[in-house]
Amino acid sequence: MKNFKYIFFIVSALSLTSCESLLNEDPQYTINTKVQYNSVENAQKALLGCYGYMTADNAYGQAWQEVTIGYSSMGWVQTSSSSTDKLASLDGDPTEQINSMAWKGMYKVIGEANAFIANIEASPLSDEVKIRMEAEARFLRALAYYNLAVSFGDLPLKTTPSAHDGVAVPRSPKAEVFEQVRLDWEYAFTNLPEKNDDGYATKWAAKAYLGKLYHTLACQGDNTAWSKAKECFDEAYGKYRLESKFGNLFVDNVKGVKESIFQVNFVLAGASTRNRGSWLVAPSGSCNGQAFDRIRGSKALHDYFIATYPGDPRFEMSYFSKWRAYGGVGTGVKPQVEPIPTPRDSGYAYPYFVYTKRGEAKPAGWKNVKQYVGRLPYEKFANPASPSMKELLEIMGDTATDYQRGLQAFILNATTKPSTNTKSWPYFKKPFDPNQSGNNSHKNLILYRYADMLLMMADVYNEMDQKDKAIDLVDEVLARARRSGTKPAVEPAKWNTGLSKEQVREKIFFERILEGIGEPEMYQKMRLRGTEMLKKVLELNNNHGIILESVAKNPARNGNWGERVFNKGNLNDVDFLKKNLLLPIPKDEIDTNSSIDFTDNNFGY
Repeated sequence: MKNFKYIFFIVSALSLTSCESLLNEDPQYTINTKVQYNSVENAQKALLGCYGYMTADNAYGQAWQEVTIGYSSMGWVQTSSSSTDKLASLDGDPTEQINSMAWKGMYKVIGEANAFIANIEASPLSDEVKIRMEAEARFLRALAYYNLAVSFGDLPLKTTPSAHDGVAVPRSPKAEVFEQVRLDWEYAFTNLPEKNDDGYATKWAAKAYLGKLYHTLACQGDNTAWSKAKECFDEAYGKYRLESKFGNLFVDNVKGVKESIFQVNFVLAGASTRNRGSWLVAPSGSCNGQAFDRIRGSKALHDYFIATYPGDPRFEMSYFSKWRAYGGVGTGVKPQVEPIPTPRDSGYAYPYFVYTKRGEAKPAGWKNVKQYVGRLPYEKFANPASPSMKELLEIMGDTATDYQRGLQAFILNATTKPSTNTKSWPYFKKPFDPNQSGNNSHKNLILYRYADMLLMMADVYNEMDQKDKAIDLVDEVLARARRSGTKPAVEPAKWNTGLSKEQVREKIFFERILEGIGEPEMYQKMRLRGTEMLKKVLELNNNHGIILESVAKNPARNGNWGERVFNKGNLNDVDFLKKNLLLPIPKDEIDTNSSIDFTDNNFGY
């Protein structure tokens, strides 16, 4: 049974499972609580359905990717001057619908897990079967509650099923929610098998998640949690291993990867359970399916990566700004224009641009003059993470050369025509699938990688005054990065042991962000260390010269693609930073849950 991808069973087994509410119904409030599991097969189908809800559009199929990447402050979201614009601009709006989808998606998992646990306990199946299946359901429930608590704060907490799960339940303190998460993952660790098929919970995944939970608690102020995190990570260390090449983690239908602690699997077809991540990030004309072009990368984080690790092989696998042009949905790549491949067969975006040379004749047999590809001259900037307009103006000079003319046109588009120039931002590569069908991607999605566990483990060792051990753990990740190109790279180099504890702490914080660019949890990673480190992230945006120039020329941010400076440039505003440590509680929840008093906390912080 488990050789099939679990999504299939959400539809095929509806009449047999607790997962009887259709995915296009309100996912929070339609739970079947009374189903009899008379066979292991029926119970297994129900459990597979619970896994499947993690992949629905409201969860990792779309919303949980879109929210945690797009609204992180370093993923640039198309807005149309709407509530989406407010949330992307860190001026949280509880009415924003994708945020509401993400909330409901995780509560759907919780509601179905609660129903499954109750029904499996009441079944006539053997204790061995019941305990193992309950452990899997509790693993999923813990993951959903962890996601919600770390993103939204205090939550309605419910561990028993009802037909209206989550409605009229008072908000519990985040600490109580995390305690329930701990209990569920402890139960999962005790009762799950050590190994399982791709996409299913295991004993060591539960232990690695417990380490992550304790790391979260420690970063949020519980100093007793550092040693608990260390104990969990030490146990899980070596139970997984890093993939040999970084890019192998993001190929179509990834499976059998020893670095994957936990992943969700998708089927390509399906109206409600599919991976729409590529659809969200794909540039127009870049793939064989539909390209929504909604989420792009911030220039600020893109350039910070270049400045931090020039030549890092991970960069080309995290961002892409060049692609082979496709003719349209289902039509394949465009026919080649000239006798040989040229820039006319491709698309380009920040930091690349195309230009021609004045007076140059067409090559023999060509239809057009030759095109050249230029790039922002990072090597000429004092700080490549923040190219200034003063530097750019000096480089562009009087446009004496054709490259300078091309650069000038590129900067003009990026700063004065952002509403019409859709190639003024880089794109996230990891979710991109050039072979997607319609808006459905072939890609499975790894939610927790061993590399991230190693970086959190390093953070723990650093806080426990074992800085050199921390640097060694980080270098396991960096060494893999150096090996991930076509030839060994110098960057990212091993960190100097002369760094202070505080410097290592900050470098690990940003290393997790760079390693995880374009993957879910960008939002949470940028907020894990509180307002001090969030401010440092937001400063990357607010100090970026091209962004500042665009904002100065477009203060009203006309159209869908105007740039933004967060909080009008005031990052010393503690209330603003605190508010943006968490996502706003959705208005749908505020309106329907009369048991909660939101008057003191409209935005969940």
